[in-house]
Amino acid sequence: CYHCKLIMKEGDPAVYAERAGYDKLWHPSCFVCCTCGELLVDMIYFWKNGNLYCGRHYCDSERPRCAGCDELIFSNEYTLAEGQNWHLKHFCCFDCDCVLAGITYLTVNDKPVCKSCYMKSHAPV
Repeated sequence: CYHCKLIMKEGDPAVYAERAGYDKLWHPSCFVCCTCGELLVDMIYFWKNGNLYCGRHYCDSERPRCAGCDELIFSNEYTLAEGQNWHLKHFCCFDCDCVLAGITYLTVNDKPVCKSCYMKSHAPV
């Protein structure tokens, strides 16, 4: 078995993945996503760099995912803030929803707020 490295016994059920090549077989319970462990026997699978992936984790390896909407980001313009990727329109002030990409912001209780909302609602008087 390509995953667990145990010998495949004659007559045991085995999974063959055409995209992986003719020399690889898996036990049905070993045919899983390398990232999340999801069973892929009856699912669409992806093969990349010697690993099996479910659809979600394969896409995550190709494109960044927005922390705001959890969708893939296909645009070449997006922002990296607070250690995560965001569509430009989804990285917003927690108080007023104005877009924060490219402007100064502060965090209050781990939530981003624009400068004016910070001064109005959170700054010490």
